[in-house]
Amino acid sequence: MIMVMVALASYPGNLGAEAEKAAGIAVPYTVKPGDTLFGISKKYYLTGDYEQVAKLNGLNPKASLKAGTVIKLKSPLVLDYYEVQPGETLFAITKSYFNRSNYMDTLMTYNGISDPNTELQLGMTLRIPLPSGEGRHHVVKGDTLYSLSVKYFKSQDYQKAVAQTNGVGTDTSLIQTGQELQIPNPYYMAAAKSGSTVAATASTKLSIEIDITKNKLYVKSGGTIKKTFNIASGKKAGLTPTGTFEILTKIENPWYSAKGIPGGDPKNPLGSRWLGLSVPNTQGTKYGIHGTNAPSSIGTNASAGCIRMLNEDVEWLYNAVPTGTKVTIHK
Repeated sequence: MIMVMVALASYPGNLGAEAEKAAGIAVPYTVKPGDTLFGISKKYYLTGDYEQVAKLNGLNPKASLKAGTVIKLKSPLVLDYYEVQPGETLFAITKSYFNRSNYMDTLMTYNGISDPNTELQLGMTLRIPLPSGEGRHHVVKGDTLYSLSVKYFKSQDYQKAVAQTNGVGTDTSLIQTGQELQIPNPYYMAAAKSGSTVAATASTKLSIEIDITKNKLYVKSGGTIKKTFNIASGKKAGLTPTGTFEILTKIENPWYSAKGIPGGDPKNPLGSRWLGLSVPNTQGTKYGIHGTNAPSSIGTNASAGCIRMLNEDVEWLYNAVPTGTKVTIHK
């Protein structure tokens, strides 16, 4: 088991105290007639793991929801769905969700800061959510929340993120009145990938099967095995969860904050990619398929619960499968 923090749908980051700081980030949602926990989870987390929503709100996961009730969605992958009105531009829509004032609030919430006058201190390290991936900033003399928002917040990046999420360009003509846009959560915005591999998988509906007894990972199309990889799994029985899950998060060069190791560092045990799994109550941050800095461990039972792959193999997998891909793990 290795914990990773996700931010903006590629947000690197065991998080311990840091995870607790981020735990307060929540979006209110008013239950509509006919809503179910499963439906809400599918719409806002892009996964059927409805128990996470129930647990956060102290609800019985099997109970029905009452219309009009306001529940909390902690760090959903999707912030909102917006219906385009006549004459609106992508820039204006993006600005209504993402602006400098909101970004300053985000920095405070994301780093557990309630009073910037006393809690923004020299030498502290802030986690910086960006559409391109989570960053780090070491506070120096003269830093303020406003100066940090000027340094890191670029509205065009967020406009591009909304455009990529919805498969449209930044040209206003490509959005239509009445069209429903998915507004991505800036803590989970996945860096968009292009190329024939990704385009092909959109239509082939790949799935993943993992045999932790043989330490093999199979990429399948229907019932046909298209690709086979050697892996490393839990070093003890029961460490690697079994069952059917979905890929919930995708992170390039994940940050291993348990030991303060940046993404891309040769010492980082997560390697070059992280594909977080929808194991209940983990939100894709605890169990995942990831790279490694110990290639000799592949083919053995060596991990703390996650699935390790060679970096070149996990990079292929990262590009080949989207979030929502089914992953079945068995003995």
